[in-house]
Amino acid sequence: MKERWKGFVFLDVHDDLLLEEHDLGCGLILRKATLEEIKDKFTKGAFNSWSERRGTSTFQAQRMPLPNADGCYRGSTLDDNEAWRYAVVECSNKDIQFWNVNLAFSLSVADLRMGYVVFENKTTRSTPFLEFPMLNIRSRLGGMFIDHKLPSFENLTELQENIAYVHSRGEINIPPEIHNLLNMFRALDVFPDDAELKFLGYFSIIEGLLTQRPSRADSVGSIQSQLNRNISLMNDRLRMKGRELSYSEFTVDNPKTVLKKLYDYRSRIAHGGDVNKSLSAMRIGNKCADKLWVHDWLRKTVKHLLMAAIIEPDLVMGLKSGESVKI
Repeated sequence: MKERWKGFVFLDVHDDLLLEEHDLGCGLILRKATLEEIKDKFTKGAFNSWSERRGTSTFQAQRMPLPNADGCYRGSTLDDNEAWRYAVVECSNKDIQFWNVNLAFSLSVADLRMGYVVFENKTTRSTPFLEFPMLNIRSRLGGMFIDHKLPSFENLTELQENIAYVHSRGEINIPPEIHNLLNMFRALDVFPDDAELKFLGYFSIIEGLLTQRPSRADSVGSIQSQLNRNISLMNDRLRMKGRELSYSEFTVDNPKTVLKKLYDYRSRIAHGGDVNKSLSAMRIGNKCADKLWVHDWLRKTVKHLLMAAIIEPDLVMGLKSGESVKI
């Protein structure tokens, strides 16, 4: 459908992102939504439906406040629509599809999403919030646990780059194998962050992106060696673009050691083992990792690798097939 459109961001953002309009490139403008736009019955209905699916309808207008003096975040419920930091993306380029913008957003640190889109004719609407009902929901108990930074002005450059990369590549130029893994990444947002199946899904994406089917005689060793080699090669490439994978949070930041521990965690989940043993073996500073921390690190890593696959799909497909690739 080639029409101009307007997409409402379904996540809270920092005030500094709404002080003025921001050009995201490709005919996209990010700005603060007007109160009139927010009060529209269809827009309000979309926000209500999203909250009900997430189990957060009792505090639909929960916002992300600045941290207190102790460094902790605490949620608050807002009854005044004018106090909410609503954002909207306006698209004047008819060749830009909103789902590709959401894809670019999803692979960014900011992790924005447009949850409700109104087309130029105003009689056609879309509700992509159905694709990410558990985004930022940390526990199956429901509720948005406030423990991450709000999207802010400092994220703009990455958002602009991601949109440019996704638009320049186009859906038809992304190999079906990579396209399927992008769909898997988006589909995992139907699970809360503490779901072990979500971690397993992210690891499967990395395996699907950078490994080929191993020999029957050496399945585990082959997969791990492929991951070590190909993630290292991809990281060399990402480093050139300022998107390097970071292992510095781990006490032992040797990539091979980290990947081995993560693979052990993945295997215990897949085969019904004791996952706590794997978590206790991963040290973050002077304490053990927990499943939410590991989820966040792996999610960030998967984003970097998927964006690398969009930027250079031929390189990734070469690594996946076992070809000798020169970086």
